[in-house]
Amino acid sequence: MNDIAAASDQLYDTGRFGTVRVVARVCPLCDADDPAPRPGYGEGIWQLVECRGCGFAYLDHAPDYAALAEAMRWERTTVAELDRRDTLRPVSHRLSKATRWRHRLLPHNRMTDLVARYAASGNVIDLGCGQGTQLSGLAAGYVPFGIDISPEAAAAADSFFGRRGGRAVNAPSVDGLKTFPAAFFTAATLRSYLEHELNPRAVLSELHRTLAPGGVAIVKVPNYASLNRRLTGPKWCGFRYPDHLNHFTPRSLARMAEGCGYGAYFGLTHRLPTSDNMYAVLHRR
Repeated sequence: MNDIAAASDQLYDTGRFGTVRVVARVCPLCDADDPAPRPGYGEGIWQLVECRGCGFAYLDHAPDYAALAEAMRWERTTVAELDRRDTLRPVSHRLSKATRWRHRLLPHNRMTDLVARYAASGNVIDLGCGQGTQLSGLAAGYVPFGIDISPEAAAAADSFFGRRGGRAVNAPSVDGLKTFPAAFFTAATLRSYLEHELNPRAVLSELHRTLAPGGVAIVKVPNYASLNRRLTGPKWCGFRYPDHLNHFTPRSLARMAEGCGYGAYFGLTHRLPTSDNMYAVLHRR
């Protein structure tokens, strides 16, 4: 397998997924090119760094969109990630899988419920929509739309959304959003998506254009500020290489959102330090 020097020609042999093109990244939050490495956090060329200027944590190299759409699409990397976790922390990972029932004992934030709570009726766009099932519980009065980089997933979502008058686009999110007119959506859902996005700030900016005044974007991402991340270090469940490119804290998510024209709201249970995930409601200004 190639070492980190492979970044010089932008090609990297991943082994399991073949050779892919990679791109070097500056800080997604402040554009600074002054990363502080986190030794022991990463695999091969996929290394976690923290911006010396603003503290944002991110991977300083990432697969390009073509690699994410084909060789390293989510369906394939998920299998590899489960294998990695089983090797890295075999006892806790198997225990976690065996006790998934515990999640039903805690309050559960469903994206469709949050849309009904915070957004006016109208068109709803799901970024990273997969096959569209995430919006299956959308209340009457909302029309589902989606964007996904996977051709197979986007085709399935397009068929699913079409039954309610919507559609899905197969493209990177920035390009897909450009196919919609301004102020077309009353809401957007970004569930377990923004941490995967190569250009998160560009996506939030283009999404802002397509949201109607007063529209909302509901975001779920891993919480890099969680207590569990601090306790488990490199074994934290929020790390996926190279799937998770961006690692948000409540503060950094709010800062990025505000820079793109949103106000960020966190409910009482949306950013608990004991939770590995957090939710934010971004209101378009």
